[in-house]
Amino acid sequence: MKTTIKQLFILVIIALVTACSDDDKPIPDYTTAEALLEENGFQGSILIRKGNTDFLRKGFGMADAQENITNDPGLIYRIGSVTKTFTAMGLAALKRDGLIDSYDQTISDFDDEFPNGDKITLRHLLTHYSGIPDYTSAVEESSIFFTPNDIYDLLKESAETDGLLFEPGSQFAYSNSNYLILGLLIEALSDMSYHEYLQSKVFGPLGMENTGKGENEIEGENFAKGYLNGVEVAPYQMQIAYSAGDLISTIGDLEKWADAMMGDSFISAPEKAEIFAEPHSEDNFFTPGLGWYTIKVDGTLIYNHGGNIDGFTSIIALLPETNSMIIMLSNQDSWEPINEVLDALIINEF
Repeated sequence: MKTTIKQLFILVIIALVTACSDDDKPIPDYTTAEALLEENGFQGSILIRKGNTDFLRKGFGMADAQENITNDPGLIYRIGSVTKTFTAMGLAALKRDGLIDSYDQTISDFDDEFPNGDKITLRHLLTHYSGIPDYTSAVEESSIFFTPNDIYDLLKESAETDGLLFEPGSQFAYSNSNYLILGLLIEALSDMSYHEYLQSKVFGPLGMENTGKGENEIEGENFAKGYLNGVEVAPYQMQIAYSAGDLISTIGDLEKWADAMMGDSFISAPEKAEIFAEPHSEDNFFTPGLGWYTIKVDGTLIYNHGGNIDGFTSIIALLPETNSMIIMLSNQDSWEPINEVLDALIINEF
């Protein structure tokens, strides 16, 4: 029997719930940030900035084991789902440009053939409340070459035959499908490619010269190679990730991005109020905003998003109350301690 996108998504959610059933606990016996990273096998580059002062900007481990090149903050890394913070900004730019009226417009306003599209809003897509299953497992396991438009057609077919996972707006379920749809919407409304639009609205204005679409194969001395269990990963079809996770960047470029999102000139106060959700009253209880999650760790307000793509793990965390940030770009696939390490750094250093 053919496994559908919906069935695969449910299996993934069961696995995630099982893996996350225990409460995260701060790492004991904290001494220094560098010791914490080394003890947990961090491989990549990190920036910890307190206010306008660097606390730690350093590379750890190998960027290219074969060529004996060590990691350095100046290198370029795949950032995976941190891409979603930029896609959400793309929607904010569409709203600025008058190409969308509201985040509460429905998919049917743009494609009247999408099943249940009259119930799914742009806000549902941005916050993962749409009920549309994630496509990545089904597509990655196939030998067929899929373009983003092919995947969109697959999602429409799945929505027609299997329906949604739940009534839109009723619950949260992380799904890359939401952000693939948003990327295609950016292209349709702007008459530009997704990457061209971000270049014109974000990367260019902010001087992010090393940020853009990642290639399938990692080549060049300015790029960190990706690893899984110490073995360099094979080329990855980046068009699968698309607007949900295909961008590459550096520590320095993401610092510019973090400053822009915490500052007052790139985005307005009303835009910030829509992009960043209000924190939950309890610590370690995340609230989804538009491309960012709001959480409090030991009373400290954090806006963050993580990423994981073949050979790489990443996270960007903004601490707006002190104009501080933590950015970790690892060239190690599924580096599991990343959230626990982030919590320990915040608790012990901020």
